[in-house]
Amino acid sequence: MNPNSCTREAEVIAALVDGKLPDELQAHAGVCEVCSEIVQVTHVLVQEVAPPLAEVRPPDAAVVWRRAQSVAREQAIAKATQPIRIARIATLVAAAISLPWLILSPRNSSSWISDFTAHLKSVDMSFSSAATGTILLGAIGSLFLITLSSWFVLRQE
Repeated sequence: MNPNSCTREAEVIAALVDGKLPDELQAHAGVCEVCSEIVQVTHVLVQEVAPPLAEVRPPDAAVVWRRAQSVAREQAIAKATQPIRIARIATLVAAAISLPWLILSPRNSSSWISDFTAHLKSVDMSFSSAATGTILLGAIGSLFLITLSSWFVLRQE
């Protein structure tokens, strides 16, 4: 017999894999150096390396489903609100660019306001002369397309 092997080594390993070490094999492992080492290493691996049974179990399917729904909802909200964020950023950029211009030119503001009001007074306020067939057709088409797109957006929800 080789000092690094034992004839009952395979039996001890099979019993340890099953989780039950019979008294006979336990007594043998007490006197056999090779089998004793196998038992010690197996106990260390089970206690230190192998995860506890609670960590091995997958979570409940309902919990996984709720998490997936929550993530999907958050992604949908982020995608839906992206145009709002873009518009908000564009507004802030425009305000940041125009604010110094408005602050640095207060003396010229009265002249363009008076010019604008003079132009408003000269405009004829009658809509009938300006309402040509092309403008009316464009307005009706626009209203139709706005209604259709609103229906499409509401239908998606």
